[in-house]
Amino acid sequence: MSSGIPDDSKHARRRRLRATARVRAHRVEMALDKARARAAQAIGPHPESVAAHRQAAASAQRELAELDAQGRVFTRRDTGARVVLRDTQSTAGAGASGSGDRYEVECLTHRSDPLYFEDAAAAQRAARHSDTWCEACRQLAATPHTVRARARKVLAPAKGEVRYVPPSPEGRMRFDPPAV
Repeated sequence: MSSGIPDDSKHARRRRLRATARVRAHRVEMALDKARARAAQAIGPHPESVAAHRQAAASAQRELAELDAQGRVFTRRDTGARVVLRDTQSTAGAGASGSGDRYEVECLTHRSDPLYFEDAAAAQRAARHSDTWCEACRQLAATPHTVRARARKVLAPAKGEVRYVPPSPEGRMRFDPPAV
């Protein structure tokens, strides 16, 4: 003890700085490890994930080909209404309207009467803006957003969902409390 200050108090700041430096070095090492792991995944992804991705892409292409055979389907983001655009000459000879119109647009959600167009651009425009010719789509577009969101959940086609499935009683451990 010199000058009345204990030796352990003199070096307290030095110990704190060393401890802080160790913590910072550890954090830098962790960040580097994470970056290295991400780089390794980007360079060589797992073969299982590549196969699953390719299988999903192939199934999406098959579904798209099936839809193209039946017509192109447009889904409105705001209302969830689905509208199909069909090329009538590619599937069944002349247009059903009898006037030689080539493209047919129909609201699948509300089963409205189809419209016929000679021009593909006009048919696509009508398919994207179904609220101009489908009365039910017009009413849906006029409703407040919160009501539309609920209706869209009901009208939209069901997508694959991941749901929580509680474990079965057989898989329960001895020390787990029984389910009530």
